[in-house]
Amino acid sequence: MTFFKIGDVVKAKKFGQLEHDFTGTVEKVYDNSIMMSIDDFDPADKTSVNELNKRAVVRKSSAKILKAVPRTDEDREEAAKEEKEAAEKAAKANKTTRKRKTTKKAKKDTDN
Repeated sequence: MTFFKIGDVVKAKKFGQLEHDFTGTVEKVYDNSIMMSIDDFDPADKTSVNELNKRAVVRKSSAKILKAVPRTDEDREEAAKEEKEAAEKAAKANKTTRKRKTTKKAKKDTDN
């Protein structure tokens, strides 16, 4: 997963009312999405952009960094930590550690 930081210039895919791709600047970073100000867009989407107050919340997976702000070693460590946590969470979700408990009544119903 790409590590976004406030100030990155991002290109996002069209969604909802917007009929064309657009670019903007990251204003806030969430767990799975980013809020960005819409800076450059197709003139046909002007009404929709105005209705959105020139802001959009987009999925991280549908956004691409065009110009990144400088990253520090601390930022790189944080990005590595987030990727590790995401991988652990995905691995945990794939495990089925919980065993099904059966009751005597349920067993009787299946026997009949």
